[in-house]
Amino acid sequence: MKFNFLEKFINKKSEKNKNIINRNNLYIFPNQKGFQIGALIFFCFAVSIFYQNNFALLLSIILFFIFFISILISYQNLNNLKFRLLDNLFPSNQEIDLKYLVETKNKQERLNVDFYQNHHQFNTDINQSEQINFKHAFKERGVVNTPCLNISSVFPFGIIKTFGKITFKEKIVVYPKPIRPPKFILDNINNKNLEGFDYEFDKIEEDKFNKNLSKVSWKHYSIKKKYYFKKFIFKKDSENIIIDIEKLSDNLEKSLSYASYLINHFYKLKNPFAVKYKNYTSNMSCSHEHKKKQLTFLANV
Repeated sequence: MKFNFLEKFINKKSEKNKNIINRNNLYIFPNQKGFQIGALIFFCFAVSIFYQNNFALLLSIILFFIFFISILISYQNLNNLKFRLLDNLFPSNQEIDLKYLVETKNKQERLNVDFYQNHHQFNTDINQSEQINFKHAFKERGVVNTPCLNISSVFPFGIIKTFGKITFKEKIVVYPKPIRPPKFILDNINNKNLEGFDYEFDKIEEDKFNKNLSKVSWKHYSIKKKYYFKKFIFKKDSENIIIDIEKLSDNLEKSLSYASYLINHFYKLKNPFAVKYKNYTSNMSCSHEHKKKQLTFLANV
């Protein structure tokens, strides 16, 4: 891919000033209308000199003043904008929303800004802070750079374009696309946890069929001369789940996708789970941080 000198220069400057737009990576250039206004200023000034025309001189001064004010306001419009990525954990091969928080300390009542990323454009007015979203899809799992943001503004008069490029310090973690595993895998995981079951007393019921003599409540029989039995229910002492990646499928990528689904599934159920792969075994938890840590592990397997 070919880059011109300006693009190389902008990329180099943006790498040194990550997450912020300031005078070091902010550029101002007239657009087509700006060049036309500039040519008109030069023409009016030339006419005022050669033909001693006061109206042409006045017009050139007014246009120059508008040109200068446009440069000043356009620069202040973007200067010291700060950017922050709000989330850095996403599934692969799915369209997601990249969310950025844009903050400014400028005191202008209105900052009109255009943002560009991957052929998508977003325009907004920024007061103190604003959230902007861009659709994106990551093809492969792993840790990747946060996509750059191109930013520009032609505010207020549309004759001067101020622009820059935002690079981010934050990395994005892309975990395998969650795929619901077959029913027999889910059943197998649940059945392995039956060892934690025990019996718990529930209530006394009349035994009308005399089939539960081993559980007869003789105390109640001595009083009412009827058979009553003790009813028990299963009590699960432990609801801990172990997601063994190597046992989910013979294909590693499919196993990781199944594991991604199971991690999100048991997290939503608030069911403690652990992830196991070769020599790695995580702790048992159902917290948000635990979920993020395990999905990050899957991204780097």
